[in-house]
Parts: sequence; structure tokens; C-alpha cells
Amino acid sequence: MPPIKTKEELLSAIQYEYRQLKDAIRDIDVKRMEIPGVCGEWTTKDLIAHLVAWKLMFFSWYRRGLKGENFQTPADDLKWNQTPELNERIRQQWKNVPLESVLDQFESSYTEILKLARSLPEEQLFKRYLYPWMNTVYLARWIAAQTSSHYHWARLLINRWKKSPRSWVKESK
Repeated sequence: MPPIKTKEELLSAIQYEYRQLKDAIRDIDVKRMEIPGVCGEWTTKDLIAHLVAWKLMFFSWYRRGLKGENFQTPADDLKWNQTPELNERIRQQWKNVPLESVLDQFESSYTEILKLARSLPEEQLFKRYLYPWMNTVYLARWIAAQTSSHYHWARLLINRWKKSPRSWVKESK
């Protein structure tokens, strides 16, 4: 995806990719949401929970930044080159959360981040070094990473999985 250059582009990309992802998951029934293989051994539920968890981390970073805190992202004990480890940690933390709760949190986190993006002035969205945790990356790019870019990635994985015979295999317990 090309870099976002304006607030209007950011909002449009968030909403467009959200709708595309919702369309991709609309026809997946509840039982199929729990079938592995969407991304490695991840299920559709795992993937949606992953999207929620990353938005929740972003909200935490943003709020801590507003308080003037300086901290390490993506986690206090992990560096960016350890993202696969973090993603597996997220999967384990969310694996017993009911699907309905994951989907509800997906909706509410989308609404919350869209509201935040709408509320911020364009100059704040595109200012580098706004908060120490952001380094040189501007806020709009962080928001896009948790929304439009992440939604696009998830949609491609889901659509590929839906076309595979594996998407119809029953989950083994």
C-alpha cells in the first residue's frame, strides 16, 4: 500500500480496508472461524484477535505518549525483531476468548481508532517525533499500520485460505 499523505487518505483507507475485510469474513460461519490454516496454524478468530490486540497495544502506546512516558515498543521485554514471539504470545492470550467477544472487540476497536483519527488535526497526524515512542514514524502511519495495512494483510490471508480445501477441514481437537 502506498504511504498515506493526508488525513482524508488515512480515513478513506481505514474505512475501505475495514469494509473489504468485513466482506471477506461475512460468509465464514462460526465453525469455520475456528479452523486453523489462515496464517500458519492461526484460525480466522486468531487473526481477528491479533488485529484487536495490536490496536489495543497502539492505544496503550498513544495514551502513555500523551502522559510524556518514554518506553520501548512493541513490548517492554521485546524488540521489533521479536515480533513473531509477540504475535504468538498474543495468540496464546486470546485463544480462550470466545469468538463473539473477539468480534465485538474488533468492532469497538475499529470504532475507537477511527474516532481518534478523525479527532486529530492533520498536522498532528503527520508530525515526526510527536512522541518519543514513535521515533521518526508519524502518527498517521502508526494508525494505518493498526488499521488499513493490517486489514489488507488479514483480508488477503483470509481470501487465500477460503479458496483452499483446508478451509473446509474440520478442526481437530
